[in-house]
Amino acid sequence: MRHWRIMTWVILAFNILMLCWLIFGVGGAANEANCAGEATKDLQNACQAGTAIGAGIGAALIIALWVAGDIILGVIWLITNRGKRDCPGCGRPAKKGVTVCKSCGYDFRLGRAPEDAPGQAG
Repeated sequence: MRHWRIMTWVILAFNILMLCWLIFGVGGAANEANCAGEATKDLQNACQAGTAIGAGIGAALIIALWVAGDIILGVIWLITNRGKRDCPGCGRPAKKGVTVCKSCGYDFRLGRAPEDAPGQAG
């Protein structure tokens, strides 16, 4: 398994938290409606409709916060992606800014391994 950066775990935890909030928030709103005490059937129907509308608005707000949070965390994740890259020659991680892979000698500036260099007999 690849080693995940800390920000990847933060994004995953945020998404799990938002999913739980959405599920329990909408489910809880439907259970909290106490419309049985209303005097007439019309008032009970109005109470149930209001509860459904409120749950819909709440769900929409949670989803909007979810999307905004994912966009913000995604931008932060992209900005802080300054760690390592994989060498195309051997597949091992190499720090960004390194010009030659320590394992296989791949030259990142030229985009080729040393055995591919022009002028060498092979």
